[in-house]
Amino acid sequence: MPVKLKICGITTLADAQMAVELGVDWLGFNFYPKSPRYIDPLKAAEIIKKLPDHIQSIGILVQPTLSEINEIIQIAQIQRLQIYEPMDFSDLSILPIPSIICHRISDNQNKSYDFMNADMILLDNHSKNAFGGTGKAFDWANIPANIPRDKLILTGGITPQNISQALETVDPAVIDVASGSELSPGKKDHDKIKILVEKVREFNRK
Repeated sequence: MPVKLKICGITTLADAQMAVELGVDWLGFNFYPKSPRYIDPLKAAEIIKKLPDHIQSIGILVQPTLSEINEIIQIAQIQRLQIYEPMDFSDLSILPIPSIICHRISDNQNKSYDFMNADMILLDNHSKNAFGGTGKAFDWANIPANIPRDKLILTGGITPQNISQALETVDPAVIDVASGSELSPGKKDHDKIKILVEKVREFNRK
């Protein structure tokens, strides 16, 4: 299966359309209010309804309750969920749309990670102060070998400069870029995204 590219932290229609035109597969919308890439679900809905059908819209939630998740699904009309630390449930198969469970990895840490019956698992760099978008990579050697690569999303410090190395080292199903695709938090960079798309396509041609 070809690796897909997800650009996370979309905040404007112009950036979403630019990413689509360049060939991005998935777009991430961050509903965590403390994130510098936060977008209101109503604003996200306005963008999502104008996207082509083949583009996956992903809603990022941090420590959400089940009721909060269902409300955001209804408002934003996202197609997939990306969840950090759900609060009042532990079985993601109860959710009405496909889900991604997120785990943050610290260096020198090698352990198993619970899928919680999610469809996919995302591995990110651990930070005390942020859930995603840190701009820092973790040691990819710490990714457990027993995680199926066709279920794995890799994020954390991916840039145009190291994406090829990430692809060769990990070979994930999806590679997820936030800060490495930006001019500033929430403002996307055409040239960076173009390079990211080209690197993924180059890898997929091998």
